[in-house]
Amino acid sequence: MPVPEDPPILQLAEAPEEEPPSPADLLIGLLDGTLSRVARRPVKVRAKVSPVAAMLGSIDVIVFELGELEMAGLEVDRIVVHVENVRVQPGFPPRLRTGEIGFKATVAQEAIDRWTQRTHLPVRMLLTEEGVIVKTSVRGFSIGEVATEVAVTGHFLTLRPKRASIVGLPAPVVGMLRGFLPLPPLPRGARLSKVEHEEGSVTAWFELDDIDQPLTPAIARRLRPSLLPRFRF
Repeated sequence: MPVPEDPPILQLAEAPEEEPPSPADLLIGLLDGTLSRVARRPVKVRAKVSPVAAMLGSIDVIVFELGELEMAGLEVDRIVVHVENVRVQPGFPPRLRTGEIGFKATVAQEAIDRWTQRTHLPVRMLLTEEGVIVKTSVRGFSIGEVATEVAVTGHFLTLRPKRASIVGLPAPVVGMLRGFLPLPPLPRGARLSKVEHEEGSVTAWFELDDIDQPLTPAIARRLRPSLLPRFRF
């Protein structure tokens, strides 16, 4: 019989069962206003179009910004989506294509505190320059502390242990922390490219695959008001 694994000292959530959206779903939702309506938050849009891009019917850069966006109870202070070389390739059907696409998200300590209480996570998370410090305690007495960094496993965010202690004594990090952060899945293919830890906040940058999405008549109707008159399709 296989030997059962020892239970972790700190257990996060099980992996959610939600299907991850594609990068195309994210961009289309931003362009046609679906994401703004669902989140009940305005989206700021900035675009850069060079004369050459204008002649070719493309947009050099589009930047979308959302503030105070709530995701599974966690208030994200700011999300910025950056998309390059947005264009519609003529054909039957026409295709929505992009160059590099990515986004960054910033979360503050106050939002983390409210979120851990709402989700009943049995830990406290402190955002520090070292990383995310995960603490567990009993009746005010500290039992375990794990210094972690933000990581991605599959489509989900998790925390990767770097240093651990139990009742103040150094402890091995293997098996110390398991599970996922109880948040919606990242877009398919999302890759964590950079994390900036500060006292009281954390910002994570993600890269996505370039988009090459055929435009069905339904999608074309949804996008036409936001893309015209720059694109004709």
